Amino acid sequence: MNARTKISVVTISLLLTFFNYNVWAEFAWEHYYDFENVNTPENVDPQFGGLAMNAQGQLVACFHRGEVGIYDEDKDTWSIFATGLHEPLGIYVEEEGTILVIQRGELTRLHDKNNDGKADFYEVVSNDWGLSGNYHEFTFGLVKDSQKNIYISLGTASNGAGVREEIRGEWNTIGGLTQEMFLSGGKFGDWKEKKKAVPRMYARVPYRGCVLRIKPGSMKAEVYATGVRTPNGLYMDANDQLWIADNQGDWVGASKIHRIEEGGFHGHVASLLWAENPPNQVPADMPVEELEAMRIKAPILLPQGDCANSITQILPLTQAFAPISKTVTEQDKLIVGEMNHSRIVKYLPDVVNGQHQGAATHILNTTSLGTGNNRLLYSLDGKSLYLGKTHLSWPGRKGLKKVTYNGKPYLLVESVKLTPTGFEFSFNAPIKDQECLQSYAIESFEVLYHAGYGSPKHNRRQEAVESIQIDGNKLILELAQKPQANKVYDITLSDCITSDLSDISSTRYWYTAHAVYD
Repeated sequence: MNARTKISVVTISLLLTFFNYNVWAEFAWEHYYDFENVNTPENVDPQFGGLAMNAQGQLVACFHRGEVGIYDEDKDTWSIFATGLHEPLGIYVEEEGTILVIQRGELTRLHDKNNDGKADFYEVVSNDWGLSGNYHEFTFGLVKDSQKNIYISLGTASNGAGVREEIRGEWNTIGGLTQEMFLSGGKFGDWKEKKKAVPRMYARVPYRGCVLRIKPGSMKAEVYATGVRTPNGLYMDANDQLWIADNQGDWVGASKIHRIEEGGFHGHVASLLWAENPPNQVPADMPVEELEAMRIKAPILLPQGDCANSITQILPLTQAFAPISKTVTEQDKLIVGEMNHSRIVKYLPDVVNGQHQGAATHILNTTSLGTGNNRLLYSLDGKSLYLGKTHLSWPGRKGLKKVTYNGKPYLLVESVKLTPTGFEFSFNAPIKDQECLQSYAIESFEVLYHAGYGSPKHNRRQEAVESIQIDGNKLILELAQKPQANKVYDITLSDCITSDLSDISSTRYWYTAHAVYD
């Protein structure tokens, strides 16, 4: 195609019925990034729950079995700073040099008062939330805003197992569901039978399924937002906007990235028991229409298997780590880790009629990454990304990976915007296409909001492309039928798109269209 051309492809839809999404050659990510394994501490189970950087430029990590370690990369040595923590899943190095760690039941500040390189005082910052003993009650974190408020998030309990007789916090009996009904085995009966009456995920002790804020100098945890399920990844942007990665399950039709609103209900129903105005019935029994009217939709849905499964740490995509145009605002682009597959997801935001939404794709998609990428952290110069791995007895891995961008530019999409008639893709360089028109494919479907686990692709439909237009670094797709609200558009671009930089690095995009233009 020339620099500016428009081709009618109404008949392209006839080619899509039997289209195979897996015919493309994989992009050679190894030409642009170096992948290396980093040593981990001896006699420590190297499942990473948190990564941070101290003032000396050393990695600080917490591990699944309760250790905190500090890594001197120049010497390639680890030192153990603290032990005895309970399943820490977040870490933060403070300006004063103290280290915050979020454990399952406590937010702890670690002090080294005698400066010998080991924590000698474990300060309780807050333990103001409930524990029932259910295996799935993970506690995730942690981030601070510009006012030094601390934010953590609590996972819900699972009816894959019951609770213990001794719990922490008040038991919520709404709907007549007493603690005795949730106890496993023994004199209280077989859990496999009792769980039939229990919602898949539940929040019977404070404040499971909630996002909590802890103000400086206070041990009190206040409910900041409700409606999360397994919120394994928090990120606070430069504007004090909190983002949280949540994982597919009941009431979560696909993994998603939440843009958290204070006081907002973000969709998973269990935590409504701890809302400011809780319902007087089991939340899972409330009409879906009522819940739908209450919830704040996540800007981006990540279809299971295709885009992402179990998502983790969120970070901004920086110009040091990818060839983003200098005119692009870095904080507008997010990346998120993935447990089940060897890939890193990229979120490209859009706003339509005030509704935050946008597209997802992959910034890295190669077996060189490995799976289990639970915690992400940039090096001080931003050129390298550390990937702390875990599995927690689910799919994943152990260990620490370092991925470094070598500075060689390649072709990538910098934004995807919805238009009244289709989509506009902006690249980081002028593009051309060798007229492989049959390579374009668009499918739309709905992701259901319901009590079921995940969601099928509901009302699937192949979308006919009316025209394709290339104008410099822009690709404009016009659909035969205008985009519809509350749809996900699975868009596969031509693998023949190329530029002076390279061929296209990612051809597949998932646009979440909560809202559309009239």
